[in-house]
Amino acid sequence: MYYVETLDLPGHENMAWDCVLGELVDDVTLRFYTWQRPTLSLGKHQDDSDLDLEYVRSNGFDVVRRPSGGRAVLHWDEITYAVLVPRSSELFGTSVLELYKLISELIVEGLREQGYPVEIIDGRRKALTSVCFQVPSSYEIVLNGVKVVGSAQTRTGEYVLQHGSIILKPHKEVKYCFKSTKSLQIPLIGLYDVLEVPVEGIMASIKESFEKVFGPARPLPPELLERVRSLVGERAWRFVWRRG
Repeated sequence: MYYVETLDLPGHENMAWDCVLGELVDDVTLRFYTWQRPTLSLGKHQDDSDLDLEYVRSNGFDVVRRPSGGRAVLHWDEITYAVLVPRSSELFGTSVLELYKLISELIVEGLREQGYPVEIIDGRRKALTSVCFQVPSSYEIVLNGVKVVGSAQTRTGEYVLQHGSIILKPHKEVKYCFKSTKSLQIPLIGLYDVLEVPVEGIMASIKESFEKVFGPARPLPPELLERVRSLVGERAWRFVWRRG
């Protein structure tokens, strides 16, 4: 298993890293990343007509398009994870929900090791608003019954990408980013509402749970890392949001 950390990058570069890694890696890859500034990510096909652009701009939020589906996430005071599964992996043929379940189980194991009483939701529930964290869906992770990890997937002929937001501190500003959700009651919770474990400890604990399934974590070879960085530089602009 490859292991990558890329901290405090602009949002469009973070999205490019996810896709470029998917194209180039030949083994399951776990990546953790953080964001240079608060960034609203919209699902690949999410309608942006409800976006309150004046509010977003006045608060200095960046906006990007994710390569995955789902609804909007405000990335702020969180750890973001990405799991890349190449075509050569036996996991490549698993269903969307099977992979969700496996990844959620590994994240839960790591978080519980650090003292967080998180659980996995089994039932499928669908929210009708623009905001991802309104309700949990199948195999998503909750803390005290409230969604604390939101995830999304995308699949190509060469790789599967699942990435998601592990909330440290929740921010209600997400509901004000859309015209139709400003008065909506959205339950929000973060890990730090229960216990403040350093980011490094949380990432290390989740990495250890992944290693039990995928083998020892190793860094990208230097030549592969250089290739990834080069392609990210060329392609990051594709993920900058432009009003459709």
